Amino acid sequence: MHPLQLKLQREIRRCSVTDPDTGCWLWNRQVSNSGYGRMMISNGGHTLHESAHRISYLAYVGPLKRDDIVRQRCGNRLCVNPDHLILASERQEGAVA
Repeated sequence: MHPLQLKLQREIRRCSVTDPDTGCWLWNRQVSNSGYGRMMISNGGHTLHESAHRISYLAYVGPLKRDDIVRQRCGNRLCVNPDHLILASERQEGAVA
């Protein structure tokens, strides 16, 4: 596993709290206007702002393409639990909203 993935995993767990009823890892830091967790990553002098659930997918599951859509199967926009995250087609994503 890449050291950056381990760093991201630690940060995700540090910045989330587990809901005992749903198993959701609820992001408790910055939240976007649309209700999704936001995360800032600094690596090699570059800073990236990204959705926390996308970063969780990247850290726990694997690489993403820029246009990949990650959604929470639980429906909770603040959830960053990798077990609740799935890749979705644009068609599926439109149906969820």
